Amino acid sequence: MTSPQIRPHSYLLRAQLRLILLAAAETCWIYTVTLLLGALADAPRQVSPLGILFVYWIALQTGRVLPSTQKNWRLLQALAVAIAGLTILGVIRLNLYSELPSADINWLPNYFGRLAMLQARGATEQISTLALIFAFVRGLGFAQRPLTLWTVGYQFRLGIVVFFGAALLSALTMPVAFSMWVFLYFALSLPAIALARIEEAGQEYPLNAKWALVLLTAIGATILLGFTVTQIFTLDAINAFFAFLAPLGLILAVLAALAAIPLLFVANLLAEWLTPFFDFLRGMLQSLGPNLGNGNQDAQRFLERISYIVIDLLPYLRLGGVALGIIVSGWLIARALNRRIEWQEHELFASQDTDALEKFAPTNPPRARRGGFARHALYAENVRRIYAALLVQAANAGLERRAAETPLEFLPRLGARWPESARAFDKITNAYVATHYAQHSATDAQVRELRALWQDTRHKMLQVQNKK
Repeated sequence: MTSPQIRPHSYLLRAQLRLILLAAAETCWIYTVTLLLGALADAPRQVSPLGILFVYWIALQTGRVLPSTQKNWRLLQALAVAIAGLTILGVIRLNLYSELPSADINWLPNYFGRLAMLQARGATEQISTLALIFAFVRGLGFAQRPLTLWTVGYQFRLGIVVFFGAALLSALTMPVAFSMWVFLYFALSLPAIALARIEEAGQEYPLNAKWALVLLTAIGATILLGFTVTQIFTLDAINAFFAFLAPLGLILAVLAALAAIPLLFVANLLAEWLTPFFDFLRGMLQSLGPNLGNGNQDAQRFLERISYIVIDLLPYLRLGGVALGIIVSGWLIARALNRRIEWQEHELFASQDTDALEKFAPTNPPRARRGGFARHALYAENVRRIYAALLVQAANAGLERRAAETPLEFLPRLGARWPESARAFDKITNAYVATHYAQHSATDAQVRELRALWQDTRHKMLQVQNKK
């Protein structure tokens, strides 16, 4: 059975589609945070989501085009800053000062003046500018990064944590409706994850109508299910559920009282032990009170002033504490998920670049043909990754390949260390030499066979290492 023909520029189309999906998905949670900050600062107008998306997209293209020009690095940095400034000013002009005539430039002094304000009047410009700067910096950071399944999946989980934190902060402070952006975020992120999964599996088939219809139908069904669940499981439904369980409250109260009897006994015993300490504190405070009240009026006024300041700061401290708790919780959740996914990916592929391990790799390898790059180059890269994973696994077990040792020279030492996997080492090494040095093209079936072979070999190597 022959595989379908790769259409011209299908790889480029898919790469651009993944970039625009990433920009649009990130725009959803950036705009949500912008709305929430605007509501807290009493700033009703903010930059539009299209403005954030445009800035993010320009940043992606800037980060991909500028480094390819091979110019001086300082010049490239200056150009990136200039492009960022012009793009942000253009979006601010169209979003916040659209009512002015197109030739009017008097908005610039007004804009920069509001940026320097510390009052609420400048909150709109300040929050919008920060959102656009953040979008540009984030887009610039993703421009040169490969959008692998791990990268896209991690950013998807990070966005979910941001939405959860924003919802919690909104519930505690200022209610902001942004459920539409949550559903839109899922609708944009799921195709991006699907594209990354297809490329991670080494499949580079064209995006035909059947593929798009199946994917969009699955995504639509998932979002519809989520929307239905959110309409059923509301706060009113939860209150009705607890009201339905109200007759069980008496039984639960009796059980709680029985469970609290030992705790009350321990608390009473602890209070008796701490009674002398509390008496000592009471006496010390009573002896200190007359001195502050009679002999030192200045100290008393100072303490009262401090208490007033603390009372005024309590709402801000409480808000800051809630925000800090949300940020720390989200960071811990994202970090835990990141560790899990990163560990699973490292089990199959090594993160090290094969070219860094190959000190003697050809400096100018022949270019792949434009039409066959999408398929053959990806298969060859998968073969190189499998061999790189083998080298890293062997190095972790104490058998590192020497700097001047070729793969074929290293092969006997591998077989001597793990004789039961000698045939697998021979097959993986020869496939790597054929693709990396002889520039032979790899196939999908070959990559699948090598992956299965490497999985089995890796487990055998780990078993031998654990026994030692």
